[in-house]
Amino acid sequence: MSYLDAVKGLKFKVQKVEIEGITFYLRELSGMARIAYEGETDISVKVLKMMYASLCDENGNPTEKPEDFNDFCKYVPNKALNILIEKFSEINASQKQEEELKNS
Repeated sequence: MSYLDAVKGLKFKVQKVEIEGITFYLRELSGMARIAYEGETDISVKVLKMMYASLCDENGNPTEKPEDFNDFCKYVPNKALNILIEKFSEINASQKQEEELKNS
């Protein structure tokens, strides 16, 4: 069996986030999703796009369309975006990054 066959069975971590009565689900990104945003030069926009790409249902299935990104950002208050970004970062941080963040 190849490693590809083995990793196809891995599950993405999913985290439930409730903000002002709305339940969001965020999942960790795949390597391909990370590569898709490598060319983004503005780090704030890059993180927002990556967080948006991680929105999913409770089973980890992506729910959002890339073409709706601007409208999503337009209607979500900054405070809610900050919470989503924080939770997204927690899910996608490596163990080493998590330890460094805890120790800083």
